[in-house]
Amino acid sequence: MNRINRRMATTVAALAAVGLVASACGDDTSAEDVVGSATSAVESAAESVASEVQGSDETTGAEETTGAEGTEGAEETGTEPADEQTSAVPGPDGESVELSGQILAKYNEVGGESSPLGMATGNQEDVGDGNIAEFDGGIIAWSPDTDAHIVWGEIRVAWEAEDGAGGELGFPVSDEHPIDGGLQSDFENGHITYIDGQTEVVMD
Repeated sequence: MNRINRRMATTVAALAAVGLVASACGDDTSAEDVVGSATSAVESAAESVASEVQGSDETTGAEETTGAEGTEGAEETGTEPADEQTSAVPGPDGESVELSGQILAKYNEVGGESSPLGMATGNQEDVGDGNIAEFDGGIIAWSPDTDAHIVWGEIRVAWEAEDGAGGELGFPVSDEHPIDGGLQSDFENGHITYIDGQTEVVMD
């Protein structure tokens, strides 16, 4: 549309210039005056067209920008981060127990109540700068520096005898894993092995 308007304006200006030249033929107006008048008319028409086109372009650009900003980030959805999730899980005597954050994520990862951990035996508790949750078959312990890990079986018994996460061993930094002849769990300040039916606590 802008191109058509520009062409029409230019055509009108040109016709006006021709008219001036034609009228000049019938009077005493000099050729220079005629040319000067025609040039002024063309320049005026061109400036008018340029002004209108610029205004139109600015408006269009503003509308396009507004449209882009309006849609950007719209309907941003997603799952809640694991650190902020909270859920009720089966607890003792048919009551529910709330688990949250990375402990809940770890519990779900291993299969929840259908896993060897079984049902929760109490509410999630704060220990130092982390949390622990106890289950029929073990413990999940988490801290910002160690992530969430499971401690169970005889290694759990030995760890709790050392005051668990609040003791010298600190939080677990790995799940229980096999070693030559037995099993081992690693902690912030040591590890516990279970070999030939015997546990051994080794401090770093």
